[in-house]
Amino acid sequence: MSGYQERPVELPLPYREKDLDPAPVPGCKTCAAEAEERYQARAKKEFGLAAISSMKIAEHVRFGSHNDTPETPG
Repeated sequence: MSGYQERPVELPLPYREKDLDPAPVPGCKTCAAEAEERYQARAKKEFGLAAISSMKIAEHVRFGSHNDTPETPG
C-alpha cells in the first residue's frame, strides 16, 4: 500500500434515460393507460409504482403489438 487513496472506480449506470421514462406509442390504448397510471403515481409521489408503469410501457413497446416479435420474450 502506498499510503495514498486510490482513484475511485466509476461504474456505468445500468439504465439510459429512455429506459427509465419510455414514451408511449401514440394511439395505443394500452400505452396510454400505463402512461396515465405513471402520471398519477408520480403526482402522488409513489415512484415505485411509476417505475413499474414505465417498465410495463417499455415491455409493451418491445414485446407487444407494436412490432412483429411475440408477446413474451424469448
